[in-house]
Amino acid sequence: MPGVRYRQLTLAALLTAVPCSRVFTKSTLTEWGMASILDDALLVVSELVTNAVRATGITDPEAQWPERTNSSITIRLVGLDNCIIIEVWDASLEEPRVKHAEIDDESGRGLELIGHIARDWGSYLLRSGKVVWAELSISAMSASDLPRRRLPPPSEQPTVTEETHIHDPELLKRVLGGLQRL
Repeated sequence: MPGVRYRQLTLAALLTAVPCSRVFTKSTLTEWGMASILDDALLVVSELVTNAVRATGITDPEAQWPERTNSSITIRLVGLDNCIIIEVWDASLEEPRVKHAEIDDESGRGLELIGHIARDWGSYLLRSGKVVWAELSISAMSASDLPRRRLPPPSEQPTVTEETHIHDPELLKRVLGGLQRL
């Protein structure tokens, strides 16, 4: 199919996989001309890779070499005409679950966030692990697609007179004070 492109990268399941996956995603989507969804794609790939590392890798940045495993994760980007699919494979057979994080929780919002950003997302098991994927729409909105503000006919437009302006020196002082505090 001429409209299908893909690229993948396999990394060690370490915390450093997250920034590496972001660089990989940014360079791939830029090359494919899909910069319009770059921010969403970077957020999604960060969340999916973080979850994969937590599921199968080393999350302790102080871990010594003998504690390191040879686990890996694979990120695959599939570019279609109207969407991009981000897939992340890891060796865990435990399917992802959406958690409902409390306001004070420092983590646990990733899949819920992906659910709001992505057109669709899910996972499937393989004999050697699982794949978690998210599909992002590529919007082809141009300036001509943006809504236009409609002005009322001239007969209905308000007339600006000297009486329309408010002369309130106290209000002006409060506005000036607020601006100076910025």
